[in-house]
Amino acid sequence: MNFKLFALLFYLSVSASAQSHEIIITEIFADPTPSKGLPEREYIEIYNSTDKDISLKNYQLFYGNFKTTFPDFLLKANVYAIVCRKGFEQEFSTFGPVVALSSFSLSNEGSLLVFKDAKNQDITFVEYAADWHTEANTGGISLEMIDLNYPCVGKVNWASAKAQLGGSPGTINSVASTKPDFSPPVLVNSSLNLKEIVLNFDENLSLEFLKEKNNFLIENSPNLISQVFYKPYNHTQVIITLKDPLEIGETLNLRVLNLKDCSGNLAEDLDIEFSNLLPAVNGEILISEILFNPKPGGEDFVELYNASDKTLNLKNWKLARLDALAQMADITQLVTYDLLLKPKKYVAFTKNKKFLLTEYPKSGDIVEVIKMPAFNNESGTVIVINDKEEVFERFTYNEKDHHELLTNPEGVSLERTNLGAVKANWTSASFDYGFATPGSENSQKLRDDLQNVFFADPIVFNPYQPNELATTKLKYQLNTAGVAASIDVVNRNGYAVKTLANNVILGASGEIEWDGKDNNGQLLPVGYYVFRINIYSEKLHKSFLAKCVIGSN
Repeated sequence: MNFKLFALLFYLSVSASAQSHEIIITEIFADPTPSKGLPEREYIEIYNSTDKDISLKNYQLFYGNFKTTFPDFLLKANVYAIVCRKGFEQEFSTFGPVVALSSFSLSNEGSLLVFKDAKNQDITFVEYAADWHTEANTGGISLEMIDLNYPCVGKVNWASAKAQLGGSPGTINSVASTKPDFSPPVLVNSSLNLKEIVLNFDENLSLEFLKEKNNFLIENSPNLISQVFYKPYNHTQVIITLKDPLEIGETLNLRVLNLKDCSGNLAEDLDIEFSNLLPAVNGEILISEILFNPKPGGEDFVELYNASDKTLNLKNWKLARLDALAQMADITQLVTYDLLLKPKKYVAFTKNKKFLLTEYPKSGDIVEVIKMPAFNNESGTVIVINDKEEVFERFTYNEKDHHELLTNPEGVSLERTNLGAVKANWTSASFDYGFATPGSENSQKLRDDLQNVFFADPIVFNPYQPNELATTKLKYQLNTAGVAASIDVVNRNGYAVKTLANNVILGASGEIEWDGKDNNGQLLPVGYYVFRINIYSEKLHKSFLAKCVIGSN
């Protein structure tokens, strides 16, 4: 059996649990230059998923802010057709049936495409974007739908074409595969603006769910829902208007029932609390950490800290920098939804969350944003602007603020050590924390109750038996930030057998693991060993000893 025919029959036999579409858009070729073999012409591919022929006469395609009308064309059952601009049909004729439109164009960056029938009723729509590509795309590669049985799913059901020519117009997609949607919808974020609640989900929701107002209930408040609506071509968002705006300090609970996505997956009911919180006042939101010179492939980040005893909302807050003329530049909004920062907690903002989570093991709460100010690698000023457009906090940094022993500041953040003080002190993040702690407690955060202490835990360990006691950790606490250290393991004869650290920067507290091996990677004999620690800074120069024992095998 012909492979293409087999694949097509396979699609028709897959469970039809997903939402049904008569004609669907299955391929988008928005950036045709340079060509990999296809005509350097934009096109979309449509597919008749039914068992009947459909006349496209007077059907309409809306693309961006424009629309065009289809000619008298019969799209046969279970057949693909290439849609392009009039005059280019001959160039596509060898690939399959072609529909030529009097006007037609596609944005490289992405736009909304809506397909309507002759009665002006929606048939299908897709809002594609350049970042839907799963491979690096410098042009000449189309976007293709993966599983035609789930056309409503969106981005996760599209991929860069794998065809040698850069696309597969008029035939089954080169990325065609079974990719069923079994995941229920997830609430990504929510926000409250006086009397309007906005809920954003990770995928398109069922129209049946969206049209039923009784799926949304208010509890623990006399307030009422006056309207529930959604935008025609954005089924990931629900907008709920309240009868009365929330007063400052007032709280309500929204219950969402029968939550279902466009593929029919049902989620658990949601309970979401909304509050009209008191605004932050000066000194309650602090810049607590910044990475301005990231490693190759990484991105800057700025971390904020809630120094208050109340939950604060960072919705519509912004970051900026000062340019060479000391003027504010690159003013960028962080989030447009409610971002609640609890007391004494941290949150970091970056363009590349995945990189931070991979690179820095002590990462915490990180929010990925579309844009960040372009911070200079040597020096600059970070500015925080609140939702009232007021400059709320600023920090002027310099790479000289890093610890003097740090020879290469690339990938090392600056951390604020004294979050409770009026005058900020800064130093490099510690090496045993991975040189940055985005979204979590700073490695250099000082506390009044810390003493200068080093100890092994556990004292007795057995590297000859692979289990949880196969290593020991040298744990420490310091009451001074930015301390440098050299740490050796010494045997009972006083010889250094292992160097754990040489002029490294420690945090206010932390731990360094030892696996019982010497500098050559060989396991040391059973017996007593001592960690010999020398620490030094402008204010401190001291030595410590901490005992440990390698147990018998």
